Amino acid sequence: MDWQLRVFVTVVEEQSFTHAAKKLHISQPAISQHIQALEQRLDVRLLDRERRRIRLNPAGEIVYRHAKEILALYSRMERMLEEAKEEPSGSLRIGASLTYGEYVLPHVIASFRKRYPMIQPIVEIANTQTIAHRVAVRDLDIGVVEGRDVVHDDVELTPFAEDELVVVCAKNAPWPPEGDVTPADLAAANWMIREPGSGTREFVDQLFIRLGIAPTSVAEYNSTQIIKESVEAGLGIALLSRWVVRKELAWGTLRIVPALHEPITRWFSIVTRRSAFETRATILFRDFLQSGKSSP
Repeated sequence: MDWQLRVFVTVVEEQSFTHAAKKLHISQPAISQHIQALEQRLDVRLLDRERRRIRLNPAGEIVYRHAKEILALYSRMERMLEEAKEEPSGSLRIGASLTYGEYVLPHVIASFRKRYPMIQPIVEIANTQTIAHRVAVRDLDIGVVEGRDVVHDDVELTPFAEDELVVVCAKNAPWPPEGDVTPADLAAANWMIREPGSGTREFVDQLFIRLGIAPTSVAEYNSTQIIKESVEAGLGIALLSRWVVRKELAWGTLRIVPALHEPITRWFSIVTRRSAFETRATILFRDFLQSGKSSP
């Protein structure tokens, strides 16, 4: 690490040679020598000293801003070198929207941990917009969502796996087992839908627009599991991921309403922060998702 830059940044942030010396555990004269050596090296004065106060001049502002970036790069390099010497380990904060998080992610993590047993995932489940925000502010290392309309400039979405959504009803619901259902039939049905901000809700709204309907009976929930249970109980219909209902379809407690001529598909997407440092665990998990080996 460039020690002169470290001393300079510390002096600026502590606004005192004395305080910088205490923080760096070196003498005050040594602090002065490092600053002088840096100024000679760059051939420019960096600090103005006024009555025991230290102030950055314009040249000092430039050097301070770039010195912070250089020291951050040093730190990143050292961390990545340490990680490269050892088996991947440490915590991995994963955020997932409800469909992926509750029905797909457990299988993915099981496969991932077989390969990297020393990495400890910490999973948080929330809707798409919440996950995107928490990745943006670095509360989470990585996210997986099913929505496309993420309203945050600081994150990037990378599609990696396709999902199909189907309209389902209870086994004994009065829907024809074969043939198409009309838009009028769907408009008159009781719908169970997710709350705004959910990736699934985004596609429900698109479906209503596509069919030109505005259902009059809509119940809104913040849990996909409650929606599925409500449909199973015969309270209405819902648009859900095949991942969510695959067991119920196999058991025959739910069936697909043959209402659409074209399948409704979407992509699960990885959420990462733009231009952010990523830990080795984050990079490995992202690559694992994109490799296609993560499908349960």
